Amino acid sequence: MQQSDSKNQLRWVILLLAVAVILPTVCLLWFMSQAVKNVKLAARQEIIDSYQNQLDQVRERVDTVWSRQVKMIQEKLEPIPDVVKHLVRSNAASADGVVIYNAEGNCIYPTRWTDKGDHAELSELFEEAWRFEFAEKNAAEALKVYEDIAAKAKDAICRKKAELRQVRCMRKLGQLDKAINLCVDVRETGHGDKGEKAYLRATAQLLLTELRKETDLKNKDNRWRYYASLRNLLSTVANYNTYSGVMLDIPSDQRVFLAKKALELLRNSGEFKPEEPYKDIPEDIRLNAMITKQMMAAEELALDVSELHPTMADFAEWTSETFRALPKLNNIYGFYCKVNDKTVLLLRKRNNIVHKADDTGNIIFDLWYYDKAFNKSRVAYRILDSSGVFVGGKEEAIGESFMKAPVSKYFPGWKIELYFEGVEVSKRAARRQVAVYTWTAVLVIILILVSGGIAGQAVGRQMRLNRLKNDFIATVSHELKTPLASMRVLVDTLLEGNYKDQKQATEYLQLTAKENERLSRLIDNFLTFSRMERNKQAFEIVKTSPAAVARAAAEVVKTKFSEGRCEFEVKISEDLPDVLADRDAIVMVLVNLLDNAYKYSYDDKHIELRVFTEDDSVCFSIVDNGVGMSRRAAKRIFKRFYQVDRSLSRRAQGCGLGLSIAKFIVDAHKGSISVDSKPGKGSTFTVKLPAAN
Repeated sequence: MQQSDSKNQLRWVILLLAVAVILPTVCLLWFMSQAVKNVKLAARQEIIDSYQNQLDQVRERVDTVWSRQVKMIQEKLEPIPDVVKHLVRSNAASADGVVIYNAEGNCIYPTRWTDKGDHAELSELFEEAWRFEFAEKNAAEALKVYEDIAAKAKDAICRKKAELRQVRCMRKLGQLDKAINLCVDVRETGHGDKGEKAYLRATAQLLLTELRKETDLKNKDNRWRYYASLRNLLSTVANYNTYSGVMLDIPSDQRVFLAKKALELLRNSGEFKPEEPYKDIPEDIRLNAMITKQMMAAEELALDVSELHPTMADFAEWTSETFRALPKLNNIYGFYCKVNDKTVLLLRKRNNIVHKADDTGNIIFDLWYYDKAFNKSRVAYRILDSSGVFVGGKEEAIGESFMKAPVSKYFPGWKIELYFEGVEVSKRAARRQVAVYTWTAVLVIILILVSGGIAGQAVGRQMRLNRLKNDFIATVSHELKTPLASMRVLVDTLLEGNYKDQKQATEYLQLTAKENERLSRLIDNFLTFSRMERNKQAFEIVKTSPAAVARAAAEVVKTKFSEGRCEFEVKISEDLPDVLADRDAIVMVLVNLLDNAYKYSYDDKHIELRVFTEDDSVCFSIVDNGVGMSRRAAKRIFKRFYQVDRSLSRRAQGCGLGLSIAKFIVDAHKGSISVDSKPGKGSTFTVKLPAAN
């Protein structure tokens, strides 16, 4: 009942301490979290306002750029090639391609070549020459036929075709100088030609460049002629002033073909390296090649779009000067603007809408200012078109956006979303104030926990002392009561004369003497413990023989060990050095250890007392074959009142003071005591005392 009351008291004390510590801690944490939350909200709102102003400025700038773009288109629509070059090539370029429609809604750019001549008649005219050239591999006879056709031809296209075929035959025959001169003649006649005539002149320039490559490229002195021809070819297919200063109006589909051939010629000239394109050729030719590549890509895109949308019918519901996704095409957007009787449709690939650097290093932009504003900022941005399709910025959303805004009046339905990337910006902005709150709270919580821990430790220590006192009183009462009860029974039996003969009476008296001896030993232990607690225990340290100490201890337990099935051996080494010790105290230590070995060895006891030297110490070792103990119990066995079997009904009697007294005595002699034991395999207690020398 007393133990149950102690446990209840302990529970209530622990509960009160927990409330005293946890309640202030929880309140402090709540107030701190609210303060931190308010700081973060304030910082977040400040950042949102800042980005809102930035978005407004960028949107205004994008609107200004596009309004200028519309004005430029209106001012420079004529001639068409000029406006196309400006939209695709200039530093303010904003198109990957251009399609232009007339007042009737029909496509007038890009252009396609349509041959109005009689193909059948031309085929018959060139049939014999083709047979000599390709079937019979007779370039000389084919050349004669082509020369005859060119001399008799009244049609300019027929004559130019015949002359270009002459160039081909001359090349096969190795007459490269004649072929070059004829190419120059074809290229420089018929200035202002359009359609196929212009295409044939450009083809002559292509053939001339190929011939110059064969004759002049490997010759350092004449290499400039190859470069001049290559420069003229690239200028021609890029649709601006040629070598002779004349514009060639070549159909778009034929210009794309010529551009591919020109770039292929450049790559195969030995002056092109894939990892560093055009590095080893003159700067102006390198620039022309890049522009040609750019113009070719623009016209290819325009041809694809005009093929699917040959009229304005598909854009009937569009609002002028707005940017939208084109029907029937994936990833292509268009911005159409009406100018007088024409309509200009600017084309843009989706991945180029936000930013793109062309081969010349010029920035082509539609919404580039958004990328410039937010690409290296602490936030991530995403731009979505009117259908919610991703266009630029961060492809995957990062949680929930903290701000959404329209992109531009020229991009109806488009929006930009801003996300905090990594650690939220508002958290970083509020980090210093949050750190102050956090560290203050941590320090206060630590103080509360330390105070609670100290109080809990004090209360726990007091509770343990109370419990230890109660256990000690119960143990002492039990240990004293047992021998007293035995002696009372034996004495009463003798007084009443309830014995058979003198032998039985003597036996009862011997039992009474043993119980008296046991009671005396218990009282001695309690008195020793009391002196230990009060530091009043005094030892008479003198030179003592270890063998004499061992024999004295064996003599004390001899009578007890001679009863029952107990085999007791004493093994003392020879030439043992003396030790400085209190003889009676060390005897008490050994008797306690021997008594424990006897108590915890239940059947067929085998106990040994060994005395030997080890290093500069004398060792007393008590070995038994008893029940042994676990490693955990072995670490605690020398503590006061500790018992492996704590039940009062245990078989081995004792109050848990013997080993603690033994350790106290050994420590006072500057020695050591240890145990080596395993459950079921017995124990070995070893006392080491320093030798007197």
